[in-house]
Amino acid sequence: MKIFCLAITALLAASFASVHGYKAPTAQEEGLFDQLLDQFEKVDIPKKDVTDVVQTFGKPLIISFPCNSNDTNNFVVAVITSRLAKFDDTTVHEDQVIGGTYTWDCLVTTEAEKVTLQCNNELRLNPSVLLNGTGVDPTVHQVENEVVLYHELLHGQLMIDAIKSPGIWRHEICNKTPEETIDYSYADSDHKIINPLQSSFASELMEQQGGEVITKYMLPNETRNGIFDTTVFKISDYPQFRNGGEVTLRAVNIDDTKFGTADNIVFLNGTLVNKTEPGIAWFYISALKTNEKPQYSFSPIGVKRIVGLWANGHVADSGFYNILQNMTGQTLNGEGTAQIPHWLKNVANWWFEGKIDDATFQNLIQYLVSNKVIS
Repeated sequence: MKIFCLAITALLAASFASVHGYKAPTAQEEGLFDQLLDQFEKVDIPKKDVTDVVQTFGKPLIISFPCNSNDTNNFVVAVITSRLAKFDDTTVHEDQVIGGTYTWDCLVTTEAEKVTLQCNNELRLNPSVLLNGTGVDPTVHQVENEVVLYHELLHGQLMIDAIKSPGIWRHEICNKTPEETIDYSYADSDHKIINPLQSSFASELMEQQGGEVITKYMLPNETRNGIFDTTVFKISDYPQFRNGGEVTLRAVNIDDTKFGTADNIVFLNGTLVNKTEPGIAWFYISALKTNEKPQYSFSPIGVKRIVGLWANGHVADSGFYNILQNMTGQTLNGEGTAQIPHWLKNVANWWFEGKIDDATFQNLIQYLVSNKVIS
């Protein structure tokens, strides 16, 4: 794993420059966007205002400003539109399974000391992930989808904020030569700004549903060469879950995860993928239904989703291999990907579709690994 741990669905992706021609969204993607946006606009919780970027889906946002008298250029005009585009399946592979992307795609021209940006940006939503709630608590699934949309809109809004506000970006564009490129870093591709904003948003949403979100940062200097073990929370600190609950994990820059409970403590063990960058783990806590036994269940979010994507050819065998290690708790030697029986995709799809239960599929995987059919 290089960026995201596959055993934990990485639903979020960075803003990047578009390099592909436009492809219209499917009717399913249009319906998904309309539904999520409608829900998002009805949410009455504190969050960063993303009105500017939302409005660019309906009409162009025009931002213009004069430069200073001693600048290279005299005037700047930015015309910004956003549109829904078809999700690019090539972005779903063994390194990342994402829920969406927002791309900045601007044609920049300079004429008579006037700089014009014509930005035709694109939002893409992955229906294979966002419409697949199999194996995930419905409350968590709904919150996650709203977080995905908010995350991608932030990539648009943060860049718009830089264009609208006097500051470094305006100074640079006013002194830009035709050969120089535009600085899109304000869209926050490394998520330094977005991660805390989406954490707060997710927490507020879960609290509305009677749940909780706990965010944990694993700093490199607090690990042992990237390896860490940490206490997430004490169950006694959350009396609303005294009868038990479901704890769902999603993380960035974390691999080899193991989490569970012992002596009232929920713990997380793992390894930073990039040992120089922090890892972030989000724990979604949902109360058990009244007819369920008092206990805590722990599952990385999206295991069944990723198995389904693999069964349908959207995730490589090496990505599925990481799922096998997660399910069996065994360290495999990495040479068994070619040995995965071709028929296992059929069985995996049955599990994904709910035709066989969790225990049956788990036992089959354990059998294949224990008998070194997959090693």
